[in-house]
Amino acid sequence: MKSVGVSAGGEHTLIQRGGDGRLFSAGACGLGWCRRHPLNDALFALRQVQFANAATEETCRLFHASYYHNLAVGANTGKLYTWGCGTFTDGGMDGVIPALGQGHSAEDVGEGPKAIDFPTKAQIEQISGGAYHSIVMTKGGSIFTFGAGQLGQLGRPTAGKDASGLPVDPIPKEVTGIPLHETVKSIGAGFYNTLAVCRSGYLYCAGENQNEQCGKGPENLYNMTRVKEVNNVVSAEGGYCHTLIQTAAGKVFSMGCGFEGQRGVGVLDDENSPPATSTEVILPNSESAAQVAAGANHSIILSKTGTAYTFGANDVGQCGVPSDFSKDIDGDGDDENSGIVWSPKAVPIPAWAGPVTKVSAGYAHSVLTTRSGKVFSFGQNDNGQLGIGKGQDDITDLTESRHVPVQIV
Repeated sequence: MKSVGVSAGGEHTLIQRGGDGRLFSAGACGLGWCRRHPLNDALFALRQVQFANAATEETCRLFHASYYHNLAVGANTGKLYTWGCGTFTDGGMDGVIPALGQGHSAEDVGEGPKAIDFPTKAQIEQISGGAYHSIVMTKGGSIFTFGAGQLGQLGRPTAGKDASGLPVDPIPKEVTGIPLHETVKSIGAGFYNTLAVCRSGYLYCAGENQNEQCGKGPENLYNMTRVKEVNNVVSAEGGYCHTLIQTAAGKVFSMGCGFEGQRGVGVLDDENSPPATSTEVILPNSESAAQVAAGANHSIILSKTGTAYTFGANDVGQCGVPSDFSKDIDGDGDDENSGIVWSPKAVPIPAWAGPVTKVSAGYAHSVLTTRSGKVFSFGQNDNGQLGIGKGQDDITDLTESRHVPVQIV
């Protein structure tokens, strides 16, 4: 199988096959499994995603793996499909339902893709999603959001509430807080954030801001607000509490929390002395960035030469490189810095596979594609999200983390 695209979610991975455009999944959520271990080799390997209510066999024009749910746009119909699983509490599955859109119910959680009603006929050009919310951009730059909005991540008011009192809106509605003279050209998401990059080069953000991942000031943002720290932005992606911003000049800036190395600014010894709100991430040899990806607490930058650089949390191998030195910061005998990569390191990919062309970061795993169509994964694998089940006999082997890249396609 030759890949044409990948997207890493919370505990799963989506891979699109070249040639026929079929979508495949590995892990706990891509096929609807809700943290249930299918205890056999075949189910831990890649399996095709079936679009249940498509009139004909559907393939994807766009797809995105969020933390606990997925979005796709049908190549034949142009419809928006959602599916997935997720919880706000152990034992409940209702937390993700609003992010699946209107018409979904608890019975749908754990099932496959289902088309949802979308309020406009305009062509969908980009899709993204955080932990419990979804983002859609249509042709012309309009943004629609739906899902949970307790921290402002929808970028608009929410009138509805779920049974627990959480502010939610399962109906896709347009975000109107961006100035009318601006035209959005790309979107991104953090765990509890919506990000929008405009043709002007300005970045707008909504949602959680306790770690200043949306810019100066620790207040959460309930409307789309301009991030004034960085200009000439071309793309932005968020993790659990940090944001990566790529500029037109190929530079990368990071904002938010960084004490697991996800800011890429070197060793941080004192939690009372955080780095500046926005800091530039310097790649080895002063390389320029072509793409950024943010996991929960780790980061990936793809250089224009096709090298993937990683930094941040590495406790389960999600950086795919050796961790930096350990250090006992508070003198209690424990190494707080063990399992951390403080500054960008190149991920070792075999030369025969060709340069890396796309990077994607899940909660604690990473997936890369190369020019030859090969796919490599590394990091956490407790739900089979690395897609390396084929040929393994032992369930322990199937769920072991991988600290170096493993070819899966």
